[in-house]
Amino acid sequence: MIIEAEDPKTGKTIQTSCAAEAESEIRDLLSFDLSEEALKKRIDALAISADVKSVLFTISKTTIRVGSLVVKIGRKVLDIVTTILTEFPMTTTGTIFGAIFGYLVTSVPIIGMIFGPFVATLAIAFGFATGAMQDMGNKALERRIRSSMASFDALRARV
Repeated sequence: MIIEAEDPKTGKTIQTSCAAEAESEIRDLLSFDLSEEALKKRIDALAISADVKSVLFTISKTTIRVGSLVVKIGRKVLDIVTTILTEFPMTTTGTIFGAIFGYLVTSVPIIGMIFGPFVATLAIAFGFATGAMQDMGNKALERRIRSSMASFDALRARV
């Protein structure tokens, strides 16, 4: 099947073929855990700037055409992300604290330039791992992420 997407900067249409042979292979991408209204409410409730919220709303409107179907790919990605964030709050919290710590280290003059990129990456990974350990006593997070990724397999480029 052919995937068509429009480049938002140039308006040029990009086409490529994907691994999906039939529309039934991408049906998972057409269903959502959250209604459009619920997704908007979650984005509005985030403690982030209006500019970032605007970008998230723009992402949620991103679509691609797969064969004769229009897939709201941006909404699907945000739907998966917000669902995972809700289901695994400690992983989210650990990642955020790791990112904040990394940012603070990077902000220190001289030392931040030298150690910042290394420490920031390590802090985010450590925060994620610590939170994930608390969230997934039975590997639920890993299974949820893998099952979410499986629905996108049909869109891989055909080799």
